[in-house]
Amino acid sequence: MGTGLIERLKIVKIIIAVLAASLMAMPNALLASTPTIELSEAEQQWLQAHPSIRLAVDIDWSPFEYVDDDSNYVGMAAEYINLVGQKLGIRFDIEKEKPWSEVVDAVKKRELDMFSCVVATAQRREYADFTQPYLSFPMVIVTSDQVAYVNGIRDLKNETVAVVRGYATQDLLEKDHPNLDLYLADNVADALEKLSHGKVYAYIGNIATVSDVIRREGLTNIKISGETPYSYELSMAVRNDWPEFTPILQKALDSITEQERDQIYRNWIKLRYEHGFDYELLWKVLAVVFLVIGIILFWNRRLSREVARRIEAEKRVQDAHHRLEQANNELVSYVDIVDKHVITSSTDVRGVITSTSDAFCEISGYSQQELLGATHRIVRHEDMPESIYEDMWSTISSGKTWEGEIKNKKKNGGYYWVQAYISPNFDEQGNISGYTAIREDITNKKLAEALSVTDELTSLFNRRHFNNLFPQEMARAEREKKTFVLMIIDVDYFKPYNDNYGHQQGDNVLQQISRVLQETLRRAGDFAFRIGGEEFAVIVTVEDAADAVVLAENLRASVEALELAHEHNPVGPVVTISIGLKTHHCSGDQSAEMDLIYRLADDALYQAKDNGRNQVVEHGRADVIGKPAAATS
Repeated sequence: MGTGLIERLKIVKIIIAVLAASLMAMPNALLASTPTIELSEAEQQWLQAHPSIRLAVDIDWSPFEYVDDDSNYVGMAAEYINLVGQKLGIRFDIEKEKPWSEVVDAVKKRELDMFSCVVATAQRREYADFTQPYLSFPMVIVTSDQVAYVNGIRDLKNETVAVVRGYATQDLLEKDHPNLDLYLADNVADALEKLSHGKVYAYIGNIATVSDVIRREGLTNIKISGETPYSYELSMAVRNDWPEFTPILQKALDSITEQERDQIYRNWIKLRYEHGFDYELLWKVLAVVFLVIGIILFWNRRLSREVARRIEAEKRVQDAHHRLEQANNELVSYVDIVDKHVITSSTDVRGVITSTSDAFCEISGYSQQELLGATHRIVRHEDMPESIYEDMWSTISSGKTWEGEIKNKKKNGGYYWVQAYISPNFDEQGNISGYTAIREDITNKKLAEALSVTDELTSLFNRRHFNNLFPQEMARAEREKKTFVLMIIDVDYFKPYNDNYGHQQGDNVLQQISRVLQETLRRAGDFAFRIGGEEFAVIVTVEDAADAVVLAENLRASVEALELAHEHNPVGPVVTISIGLKTHHCSGDQSAEMDLIYRLADDALYQAKDNGRNQVVEHGRADVIGKPAAATS
């Protein structure tokens, strides 16, 4: 076997390891402290009047919720209910005897007060109000292991499909696929048992419960064979004649920290194959990779059998040798598939590229000759902050796999985005001998994300992205103990401009001001937004508050220097802006209230307007920054 083939086989093994790791590893999230539940006086009075809530549960729906042999209510939903009860100081009286179909009727009749864990369907919204979903799992198609891949629900036509009676799956399939032949099982175990014995062709249900029942019941002849467009978005639901209780429950759920949620997940989801898995993305982007992996595993088993036979009977040595040789030839063709469709590369311990796939060459525009011997700096894009690569090298040099999104530069100056998985390679002594990267092209996804957060007229970020980015940048400034800066900018007397010059010219003014913001704010951590008609916002982090004042004055002066004629501006003959500025020095202890920072920056803007406009006002600073109206009139 040649050196090139060995190198490619190593890449295939790493693909398997990385895919397994990505399926089994929980994403690391920043853990926030438990927020305080702020209830209104009316909400507190409602809770005092209802200290006990009659709870409808599914007594046989592991791992979400069930009643065990000792009559204990347990499961993921049970742990959430326990936390909610502690946070609100209420007791839940749990119905532990009735099957699911009866508890549904009991909630309809107001004999029970709420569901602990349920999918919001049109039928259920007629008698219950729902919280936001707190658990989410994809709905999959399960068949016997003799069935090949099932390409969606349409492939189940003319087959008997099992669902659990009264579950949301039944409602969805009866509504969207009325021609399906449904078998209504009493519970998931009943459905999968019928499937295991060939009484039904398939079962449709959520992946977590399927995995749990397969593990508990020891069902070895069934498998997950396909995906559906549905997912189990599980909420708590309250009888709709209690409208006061739903927002109280939502506040309690919102106060549950990411750390508490992760712990509940780890307590109950033991088979990590399903966690964080996007079936649609898998089949569309990595179908070839899975085919390769399946065939490789098949041939590995076949080779193992041949080796065993050779040990048992020396007379079969020559035959076994022939079969090993045949498998290698076929593996070469499978590795070629990986080479053409998977963006991979390997380096030595210094980061010098030692091998690349054809897919990497195609997307980057470089030939293998140009890439071999170079480092990945050849495709590094200037938009990516250095901190990303520092974190990457810190992770992989410690023997771990790094995962993240990277913007790369093409040879022709263009760019592309990848989701990268970078893992260390080890020699026989356990020392790191190099690194291998596997990447997925996510350029179209990133373009779609950019369109959703961009203002169409100015190409700046829009108000929605401002609302999302504001808390993130505040948190980052706290971690790095820097000074967080918010500027609110308003075009002076913009309405008279529009009234006299027309809206088309008004749009042109907004676009030119936007270009000033884009050209001035060029650091990776600088952000400019259009948050209203003629209103803009800027978020930056600086080492010293004085740097923010200088930056704001540069913006004001640059707009004035455009010399855009505005004869109806009392401040002067050209278009000018006023800026309200609020700085917050982050100590790393706790974050300031974002609403307060926004209000103080807005107050500073109004002070700038009251002082005569065309100036910068920093909140809490007595003197005027920049040129007041008297100096320009």
